[in-house]
Parts: sequence; C-alpha cells; structure tokens
Amino acid sequence: MGAPLRITKYPQSCLVIEKDDGGRLLLDPGLPAVRAYDVDAFGSVDAVLYTHRHPDHWDPDSMRELIDRHAEVYGNADLRVAAGDEPVQPLDDGDEADVAGYTVRAIDLEHMPMVNGAPGPQNTAFLIDGTLLHPGDGLDASGLRAPLLAVPLAGPSASMRDAYRLTEQVGARQAIAIHYDVFPSDPERFARECDVAEVVVLDDGQAVDLSG
Repeated sequence: MGAPLRITKYPQSCLVIEKDDGGRLLLDPGLPAVRAYDVDAFGSVDAVLYTHRHPDHWDPDSMRELIDRHAEVYGNADLRVAAGDEPVQPLDDGDEADVAGYTVRAIDLEHMPMVNGAPGPQNTAFLIDGTLLHPGDGLDASGLRAPLLAVPLAGPSASMRDAYRLTEQVGARQAIAIHYDVFPSDPERFARECDVAEVVVLDDGQAVDLSG
C-alpha cells in the first residue's frame, strides 16, 4: 500500500492532490471549478494536469494565470494545439514522468460519446503514483488496475451503470465521485448502490486522505 494521498475535490472533475514528500498537483480545473473558486483557493500549485480540452475540464484563462504563478502545465497533443503558444508540456499516451514529485503515467482512453453519438476529443487519463486513476471522460479502462479511482458519474452518455462498470473494471477499492455538476447525478445514491468499492462523496473544497 502506497503513502496516503490527500485529495481535495472541487466542482466537476477538479481535484487537488498532495502528499508528504510531494508538491501540490491540480487536475482538470475547468470552468465549473474556476467560476466557483478563485485560483487562490487551490493553494500554491506546482503542476497542473489536463485530461482533455472540453471547457468543463480545461479553461485557457485560468491556465494562463496558473502559468504566471509558475505552475508547470501538462496535456495531450490535442490540448496543446488548442492552447496555441502557451507552454504546455507534453504528456502523451504511454509517457511516464516525474511531475512535482509524483510518478504520472498517461494513458489515452476513448472519450465517452457525445449526446449525438459523435466521438469526443482526445482524452488522456492519468495514473498517479500507481495508485489514483483520473480517467477524464473515459469510461473503458480495459487492462488498467488502480486501487483508487476518480469515477465520473454522469456526462453526455454516461450513467451510474457505466460508473459501476469502470470501478469494477479497474479493481478500485475506493472511488471518489466526480463529474456530476454539468450533467447532474446523485453521488450519494451511487455510493449506496455500488457494492464493489467504498465510494467517497466529498463536498466541494473537502479533503480526504486515501491510500487505496
């Protein structure tokens, strides 16, 4: 079992990750998060990971502000194109890098279909310290195992059944409910219905220490 990660939840898919011997890692601070919270609320951020370019996961204005505050920013090829000349460092499928004292592995997962059935943009999940998987808007993580999962509950084509299947697929022992603000869902109900893992439901701004 790895060292505990302190995980703080913010709206939609935004998480702050901390540990005793690492920096402060921010994931997917999209518009729901940065409209509800000033960037100051995330504390002194060492690095930012973006799973994909949809606005509920990536906001270029707050990204520039974080860069101005000397945070390193990482994203996949599609997001780097959208970011233009901003200094977004590559973290592409199969890459593994030391990011702010965390071992981060990037794995492309197919984005859930959009409402009309069209494919979504390139979506890159991040496995942090071999422990926590943040899938972005991916629902199929075949072949991946992770004791901790940030599990998206809703979306243009996601359901609680999809969230359950993903939790079971990766063998998560604990799952943090995310991604239910734009397409509303009931995280407390999912916690009651999910019998394959302990589901942790956090209020926005609330933190928990988890090690899987």
